[in-house]
Amino acid sequence: MNETFKYMWRNKKNRLIMLIAFGGMLLYSVFILPNVQGINEVDVQQLERELASNQQTFEDRLETGQTISSLFTETSAYEVARNEYVNQRDLLSAIRTGDARRYLQIPYRPSGESGPEEDDGMSVLFLGRQRESDYQAHKNAVYINEVDPLSFHHIHERTSLQQLHLFLIGWGPYALIFLLLFMISDVVTKDRKLTTQKIGVSKNWFVYLLTQSIAALGFVVFFLAILTVTFFLVNGLMHGFGSGALPAGFFETVPENEPFHQSFQTTIPLSDFFIRSLPFAALLLYGFTRLNTLFSLILKQDVVVLIASTFTLLFPFLYYGEETIELLGIHLSWFPQTYFHFGEAVTGLVEQTLNQTIPLSRGILVLGVTILVLEGLNFGLSKLITRQKFLA
Repeated sequence: MNETFKYMWRNKKNRLIMLIAFGGMLLYSVFILPNVQGINEVDVQQLERELASNQQTFEDRLETGQTISSLFTETSAYEVARNEYVNQRDLLSAIRTGDARRYLQIPYRPSGESGPEEDDGMSVLFLGRQRESDYQAHKNAVYINEVDPLSFHHIHERTSLQQLHLFLIGWGPYALIFLLLFMISDVVTKDRKLTTQKIGVSKNWFVYLLTQSIAALGFVVFFLAILTVTFFLVNGLMHGFGSGALPAGFFETVPENEPFHQSFQTTIPLSDFFIRSLPFAALLLYGFTRLNTLFSLILKQDVVVLIASTFTLLFPFLYYGEETIELLGIHLSWFPQTYFHFGEAVTGLVEQTLNQTIPLSRGILVLGVTILVLEGLNFGLSKLITRQKFLA
């Protein structure tokens, strides 16, 4: 284990990807996130310009006496401009005074406000945010009635916990697994390049590979923990740390045999989301680590191992669609690849797509059985491909 830790730390590609991860995290928190509009966030400068324009319009109309409504529209430019001015003044006052609760209670929003993806052209970073937009009304109700103190960073989901949540319901799960595969792809195959014999107590080949896998996984998890803590502190100091009581979107699927069967959108606390995600993340990271060992024994080349592992990770994209609910005549909920994106699994989006109630225990069971199968394959293959055959 000590040797594996040292090798992974000294590996140039691992140091490069860790440096890129830290740099990207700091760049996102310090420079990108503060300049990205949240869902339905108001552009203050544009609001001020529209406010001044409407004020000038209705004052000019009032001065010239053009306040009578048109026979066709039953309204006047004076009335429209004045109503817009009053609404915009109230909204701007709430923003300037920092009254986040009043900001949410004001129903008026300027027309033409676009989403963050349209404004910034960085949709890859905010796919999770886009998915949460459907639950915004439910989340606003929680903000108004339950969150105290409430800030604009809560509403626009810039706090550390909210950003981690958005990351995990976006491309986060795939990014974490690919990072794991990239860093451990050569852990097993590196032994083929050694020109000297290792010194130490000899181990059973299967136990040696298992120990090596656990050490490699431990190194990656340790790095991810440091990266997460650093992000939590840096982003928290700038935008707030957040709270486990803040809402996260959740699609509640009611079984068909239940009376008044009707699925609906609701929210769950962020703490529940992270607790439900943890076992899926642990099983997937361990499972892909053992899959990497299996491919290493068969393929024996780290680049080919990485390609094969990545293909397995992205395999669901080859068949998965909005109307796909079965594979080879079996419901998708019984396949492990359905839970690769565990952020969707724990928020009900998989159930919404497959139109069926899927208990979390089924996903954990499927992943657990998959790991047992992988362990069996690793054990059998280690008997066929012995240490001598692998190193030859």
